[in-house]
Amino acid sequence: MPELHHFVRVDFCRFKAFENFTLHLRRFNILVGPNNAGKSTILTAFRILAAAMRRANTRKAEPVTGPQGQTLGYAIDLSAISIAEENIFYNYDDTQDATVKFRLSNKNELLLYFPEQGVCHLILEATNKRVHTPLTFRSHFNCPIGFVPILGPVEHIEGLFEKEAARACTV
Repeated sequence: MPELHHFVRVDFCRFKAFENFTLHLRRFNILVGPNNAGKSTILTAFRILAAAMRRANTRKAEPVTGPQGQTLGYAIDLSAISIAEENIFYNYDDTQDATVKFRLSNKNELLLYFPEQGVCHLILEATNKRVHTPLTFRSHFNCPIGFVPILGPVEHIEGLFEKEAARACTV
């Protein structure tokens, strides 16, 4: 069984609420913050990535357009994902590309590339490796994504959930 990797960093460029933003991650993360802080934007990126990874787990890579031109990757059908497609681009400006880059603990990267409205490509960047089949994808990008249901609003006077309670929700 391939080694399990985890996400260590996410770079947002012109994606939804973020013009440029970097998120550093640990093995266990909880998103908390006021309205309009970007929590939903982060979750949307991971939802798109999860759908893209399902595709990569079952199909060979195909020619797609990336930031540097033609490359191998996967065309992602955004309409099949439960997200708001109309505001993928920062400030609704779709004249420039948007990207979300996910870096893994093994230094490999997954790039979501949005060249125009309604179009998304997953591009794989493995360190010195060609990844184009489901088998090679699983070995170099073994990083399952799971979503925990919303635990409910936390009022300022409520105590925070203990890590054990949140971890129990992921099992």
